[in-house]
Amino acid sequence: MFKSLSSKPTLFVLIHCVVWWAMIIIAKPNLDRYGDMVEVYAWAQHWLAGSSKHPQFLPWMAKIWFLVAPKSVASFYLLSAVNLAVAMLGILALGRALKLSDMQVLVALALGALAFPYLTLADKLNMNAICLSTWPWTAWAFVKATSEQDGKRLLHAALFGLFAGLSMLSKYYSIVLILPLFAFTFLPRQRWLWRTAAPWVAIVVFLAVTMPHLLWLLDHRDALAYASEQGAGDDMGNAVYYIAKFVVAPLFYWPIPLVLAGLLLVGGSVASRYARLLRWPQDRPVLGVLALGPWLVALFFAVVGLAELSTPWAVPIGFAFMLYLTANAEPARLEPNGPKLIAAFRFIWPLMLVGGLAAAAVDGYKANTNAYRPDQEQAIVAIEHWQARHEEPLAWLASGNPAAAISFFSPSPIEALPALPDALPSYYPPRANWKAEAGMIACPLHVPGEGDAECVQAAHAWAAANGLQSEDATFTVKRSGLRFPREVPFETAVVYVWPR
Repeated sequence: MFKSLSSKPTLFVLIHCVVWWAMIIIAKPNLDRYGDMVEVYAWAQHWLAGSSKHPQFLPWMAKIWFLVAPKSVASFYLLSAVNLAVAMLGILALGRALKLSDMQVLVALALGALAFPYLTLADKLNMNAICLSTWPWTAWAFVKATSEQDGKRLLHAALFGLFAGLSMLSKYYSIVLILPLFAFTFLPRQRWLWRTAAPWVAIVVFLAVTMPHLLWLLDHRDALAYASEQGAGDDMGNAVYYIAKFVVAPLFYWPIPLVLAGLLLVGGSVASRYARLLRWPQDRPVLGVLALGPWLVALFFAVVGLAELSTPWAVPIGFAFMLYLTANAEPARLEPNGPKLIAAFRFIWPLMLVGGLAAAAVDGYKANTNAYRPDQEQAIVAIEHWQARHEEPLAWLASGNPAAAISFFSPSPIEALPALPDALPSYYPPRANWKAEAGMIACPLHVPGEGDAECVQAAHAWAAANGLQSEDATFTVKRSGLRFPREVPFETAVVYVWPR
C-alpha cells in the first residue's frame, strides 16, 4: 500500500485527512476553547456581507455545510478536515504547476503534514485556518496564469482573480500574499505579462468578486478597525516582541519538517545542509516569492507601523515552505529517502491516533476544564427548562459566544444574536418583532464559585426597561462517561424574557 502511495499523492492526502479527523475527535470532545468556531457558526446563521471583525467567506462555507451536516463537534471538525484536504490538494496542484516531480511534491506534502499549522492548529476552523486552503489555490492559479499559453493563460488569470478575491474575503490579511505576487509581475522577466490580457482579466474578476464587500466596507468602517487592534499593544517594547516572534515563527511552527528536511534531503554539515535547502531557487523565482513573500510583507507592515502582528497570523504563511525545500533537495538523497518518509506514515498514522487517545486520557485524568466544559449539556438543560414551563418557543438567544454555543447544540433551532436585540450591530439583520417573542440571555459558563450575579441583574434590568417579563435559572451541569472520570461541575445562569 505504502509503495503505491509514492505515486498517488491524492490518495495520501485523503487517507491522511481521515486519520487526522479521527485523531482530533478522539482528542477533543469540545470545540476550541477561544470560541472561534461557535462564532463562525453564529455568523453563518445569515448570509452576512461582513462583520465587525472579518469578511465572511468562511461563515458562508459553514452555512452551506450545516445545511446538510448535523450540528455536532465531530461534524464541525469534519469540516476542518475538509479544509485541510483542500489545503493539501492545493499544495499538490501548486507543486505540479511549478513542474516539481511527483516525489518532490509528495515529500513536501508529507513534511507539511507534520508542521503544526497542518497537524495541531488546523482543527480550530477560524479565519487563519481558512487561509490554509485559499492561499495555495490562489498561488496555483497565479503560477498557471504566468506560465501557460494564450487561452489557458486567460482561464487561469480569471481563476487567479477569483481565488485572490476569495482569499481577501477569507481574511483581509491575505493582502500579504497578493502584494508580492503583484510585485513579481513587474520584474524584468515578467513585465511581458502586462502586454497580454491576463493581468487585466485577473483584475476585473478580482474586483467583481470583492467589490460588493468593498462597497459594504464604505458603510461599515469599524470592520477594518479590528485588524489594527490585534497584537500586543501600542508600546514599542511589545511591538518589537511580537515582530521578533513573527520573525522566528517558521522555526516554532515548522520545526519537525525543517529537521527532517535537513536529515533526509541533503548531505554535509548542518550549516551546509541548510544553506543548500534555503538557497534561492534560481530556476523557479516565483517559488521563492510564494515561500518568502507573505512572511516578509507581514513583517514590513509591522515594522513601518501599518499593523500590529498577531503570532497566529503566521499559520498560513508557510504553504510553500516545504515545496521550497524539496525543490532544493539533492536528487541522490530525495530518491531513496522520499519513499522511506512516505512509508514512515505506516507508523505516523497509528501514532497520531495513539496521540489522540493519550491526549484524551491526560485531559480526563487531570480534569482539564476545556475538555470537561459541558457545552452540549448546558444547551439541553437550558432549553428543556424553558420548554417544560412554557408553550411559546424561544425565538432568540443573546448574546455573543455564550449564546452561540447554546444555539449550536440546541435540540431545536434558535437564533443566536451578537448583542441584545435592541442593540444589534449594523452588519447584522435587525430583529423587528423581538418584543413580541420569547428569548433567553445566556451568561458565560463557569466553574462553581465564580458567580455571575452581575450578568443576571443586568439581564433583569434590561427586560424591565423594555417592558418584558423575566425569570432567571441557574443550572449545575457536568460531563459524564468513560472519557470523563472526574467530577467537574460547571454552573450556568440564564435569564428568560417574554412579552407581558
